[in-house]
Amino acid sequence: MNKLRAWFEMIFGGRSGNLLLALTVSLLILAIFRPGYFTLDNLRVIALNVSSIGIASVGMALLIISGNVDLSIGSIYAAAAVMAAWLALSVSPPLAVLGGVLLGALLGLTNGALVWRIRVSPIIVTLGSFTVIRGMMVVLTHGRSIYGIPEDFFVVGRAVPLGIPTQVWTLVIVAVLAHIVLSRTTIGRYIYAIGTNREASEVAGINIRLFVLILFAVNGLLAALPGVLAASRFGAASIEYGVGFELQVITAVILGGVAFSGGEGSIKGVMLAVAFLGVMNSGLISLGVDPAYTDVVRGAALVASVLIEQLTQERNERFRRTVAMEDWAAQMKEKRTDATIRPRLEPSDH
Repeated sequence: MNKLRAWFEMIFGGRSGNLLLALTVSLLILAIFRPGYFTLDNLRVIALNVSSIGIASVGMALLIISGNVDLSIGSIYAAAAVMAAWLALSVSPPLAVLGGVLLGALLGLTNGALVWRIRVSPIIVTLGSFTVIRGMMVVLTHGRSIYGIPEDFFVVGRAVPLGIPTQVWTLVIVAVLAHIVLSRTTIGRYIYAIGTNREASEVAGINIRLFVLILFAVNGLLAALPGVLAASRFGAASIEYGVGFELQVITAVILGGVAFSGGEGSIKGVMLAVAFLGVMNSGLISLGVDPAYTDVVRGAALVASVLIEQLTQERNERFRRTVAMEDWAAQMKEKRTDATIRPRLEPSDH
């Protein structure tokens, strides 16, 4: 019995474990009431639908772990899609894809430079970028969608290597690489250190400015990549792409156990959250629930995640205070003991 309990706690303990448990329960409910949910075609569609959020969530997770955030990723997503579609009208598909992705990286890098230079909350800076990028797209496109794209451009977004869509393969590759960087490299340790205590990291010799710029650029690139793939998949691009995208991504990241204050989280947890949200959205629709309720579930999940994070931080703070008080009490007791013993030893010294 004890071994079974230990096994259960090892798998389902902690934030990621709770997500895995919730995902398992959701799948069991669907297996009972909607057995047809588990067809290969349906699972492929679900994976395709969550892949864009998953790819962008990786970049956002790295950024939030470092103590930053970018609210402009929905605008970057749309701008990259529009840029790639516009370039596809006159250049080869690889160059069009490259142009869209590089635009996202450049916009992310600009956000990082502004955050570092202005030294105010990244929320304020990137909220301004969100509006500026959207406004510039309206001005440059006159509010019109990009269509009439050559069919050669569709190959990237509609390809299904080994029966799996390109977007899903992209998500797997990006998530695995990010997991390795975070968990097995010095760069990953630096990212955690910066998010935990920026001042101490700077004193330790970490180039904070360089890391902030790189992480914002990577975040912009990973927000642009699904936008470009979407433009290729649908054969068109619109400035309306990416509306609400940032909320879905941040929800997945926070629900996946990444602390909004920085310094904590994992790619594994984020991917579990992406899968859970995808199953919840599609599962509710499969069960006949009004699709509008998916937004309610998503918002409730975000609030619950923030609440859990706050309660966890408060519990950890109480634990640290208790340990500190116990250490202080032990030191005081030791000093009193020394003060009592020393006078008794003094006469024998003469």
